[in-house]
Amino acid sequence: MRYIITMVIALSVGLDTVTAAEPRDLVIAEYAPTAGTFSGCTHIFFRGEREIVTAGRRLHLRDRATEKFRDAPVMLFDDPHAVVYNPHDGLYYATDTGRHRMVAFRDFNLPRIEKETDTLAGVKLDRPHDVVIDNDGWIYVLNPNTPTVFRFRGFGEEESSLELSEHPGYSRALSIVDGKLYVVGSNAGKIIAIDDFAKQQYRVYTSFGKKRDAPAGSWSTTGLVPNDAEFYAGKWYVTSYFCPTYADGTDCNENKFIRFSSWDDFETGQWEDISDLLPKDIVPYYMTRHDDDLYLATFSHEGEGQPGRVYCVSGRKQESQ
Repeated sequence: MRYIITMVIALSVGLDTVTAAEPRDLVIAEYAPTAGTFSGCTHIFFRGEREIVTAGRRLHLRDRATEKFRDAPVMLFDDPHAVVYNPHDGLYYATDTGRHRMVAFRDFNLPRIEKETDTLAGVKLDRPHDVVIDNDGWIYVLNPNTPTVFRFRGFGEEESSLELSEHPGYSRALSIVDGKLYVVGSNAGKIIAIDDFAKQQYRVYTSFGKKRDAPAGSWSTTGLVPNDAEFYAGKWYVTSYFCPTYADGTDCNENKFIRFSSWDDFETGQWEDISDLLPKDIVPYYMTRHDDDLYLATFSHEGEGQPGRVYCVSGRKQESQ
């Protein structure tokens, strides 16, 4: 038995095909859209068969994978980054990042919102980025600049905050793995594991090879600049904001997509660079686990309109003949 990797990546504006350097235990394929690109694609969210992509000034929606994505008429956003569904109140919650607020809505097909807020736990929202929800119904939202994590049940319900500016600097993402919340510190190349939100107890993991704090860069100029971290099929996966604009002429593709087995590996540099699975010079952003696959939103920082798409990473194995 050996592992086979399949690359299924369509040719389109601003994105190139790539060739795997060696066989791996991964299959990666272009997932959406089936034609064209999303503008500034940051996140894909699944609820049942429904899929929602945040990109540009829109939420893009389809009710099953066999359909084409359509623009959701719910409202115009300004750089939305992420969306979740809260079964407690039957509302979707989205970060309206450019307008420094959170919005909640019930029906994608109506051009209205149910609720909105620009403040959580008495703190003004400042370009809120990621939003996630755990199995206990807690919703978490991240203020990136002075990294603060907010926890609440719904707007005005049991709101509290955890301020982390001493550690990660500018931070982009949140992840929940086995019930534990992780905060992805981008500038400083750190991941913070929240052990007890109420007691404000946490652990900080610092990436190997960090050279300087920066919101974007390349491996050789900055070290890792994590966009997101997710646990999938027994390994951690981390994306970094590497692109030609911030690479100062160096290779912006090295270590932009890595995986490893433990946080000790993260701190000692014992990771596998799987960046060659993706097109060159694109930015891999948020990841989403769904069923047995891992989905990755990407975009081109340099491309006009920042064209992007979603890729599907699978851990399936195939026997050679």
